Amino acid sequence: KVVRAAAGACFRVPLREVAEATDALDELGRLGLTRLGTAARGGRAVDEVELVGPVAVVVGSEARGLRPELVGCVDQLVTIPMPGRAESLNAAMAATVVTFEALRQRRAVNRLDAERLAGQRGRP
Repeated sequence: KVVRAAAGACFRVPLREVAEATDALDELGRLGLTRLGTAARGGRAVDEVELVGPVAVVVGSEARGLRPELVGCVDQLVTIPMPGRAESLNAAMAATVVTFEALRQRRAVNRLDAERLAGQRGRP
């Protein structure tokens, strides 16, 4: 059931089991990933954060957010700007929005690189 729910991502994404989430975040930092934690408020707007490089996103529980010990392990907190009366998104939606923003930024960079390369080819 989990494999089906993850749409087979477990076959394409390296998985590793760890005893403590803090250990995993420490290792991700050593590997050079930027560790971002989501926060309902008080973080930097997700669309203002560079998500082009290797990034690990940590999403807390819907009721309490990130545990304090995990907040201490991330490089930056990000918030999804939500004008209006909505207070927060559920964890799955928050992860989706952050992932989409990373994809949007990466596609923009790839598009600019392709345009730059095409311009260089057109030069004598």
